Amino acid sequence: MQLLRGVAIIAVILIHNAPGGLPQVFIRPFINFSVGLFLFLSGMLSNADWWHPTKRIMKIIVPYVLWTLIYTAMRTIKILGQLPIQFIKSLITASSAAVMYYVFVYCQLTLLVPVIDKMSKSRYKYFCFLISPLEIIIMRLFPLMNGYEINPYISIIIRVSCLSWLIYFYLGYLMGNGMLEIKTSTKKLFVALIVTIVLQMLEGYWYWSMGDPNCGTQLKLSSLFTGTVFAILAFRFIENYEVQKNKTTNIMKYIGDISFGIYFSHLAVMMVFRHIPFYLSVDVFPLNGIITLIVSTVCIIIGRKIFGKYSKYLAL
Repeated sequence: MQLLRGVAIIAVILIHNAPGGLPQVFIRPFINFSVGLFLFLSGMLSNADWWHPTKRIMKIIVPYVLWTLIYTAMRTIKILGQLPIQFIKSLITASSAAVMYYVFVYCQLTLLVPVIDKMSKSRYKYFCFLISPLEIIIMRLFPLMNGYEINPYISIIIRVSCLSWLIYFYLGYLMGNGMLEIKTSTKKLFVALIVTIVLQMLEGYWYWSMGDPNCGTQLKLSSLFTGTVFAILAFRFIENYEVQKNKTTNIMKYIGDISFGIYFSHLAVMMVFRHIPFYLSVDVFPLNGIITLIVSTVCIIIGRKIFGKYSKYLAL
């Protein structure tokens, strides 16, 4: 599971370093499984019988508050007088950095575990898989197709809502607790993965043709299909394959172990990079992603040395 977390965080970094505009239509489909995989793994490790939401939520809330302060300070460094109000605003809306929405999503899903458990044991358990696609169609796709601009306050709620991500956590919960078995062959799953990636490109191009600058988003119908198939393959990897320890797997496991810290810190690293003149010469995908990963990892190693046992409060 830590190897898979390592893969997921690398994909997150590549997403944030990928070029915008039309190129993302052809790049993002290969890495859009990232957040869905994190949530799938969390769902696998969840069970209503040993549900302790306070412990899980506190583990992520403290770093969220501290990193919100860090990102807000970085953005208001020239006008520090605005720091208090901007900090409170960012804290409430999860807007200090692009990754902060995940904290709200994760906390909501953690609190919903008893409800998810009841749904998983009901005769209507498969209806839960429709919630995320319906949310994307109604709250994201229809407004885009009709050129309708959603109220900014509703937009904030949609951005931090767990509904569009529920499918991954719920799938992980079912499979992790032995309530769902996927018997499709691995070969067919890989074929399905390729098909969904092609569909992502087509849907992404459609989004781009409608003027959506975020046409590579993970929150498209085709992206849900890709993420779901990838999650099933990940489960099969966990279940059936014995990982041979070597230098590569050790590195990937270490990246997985510190993925939480990388998730919070890598955008700060990228913000600093943008103020270094010579960095523009290497700010080319995927080299920029590799550099971000390496520097973020080094920063976490140094941070652990400096803060010691207190480093957990920064998720290091």
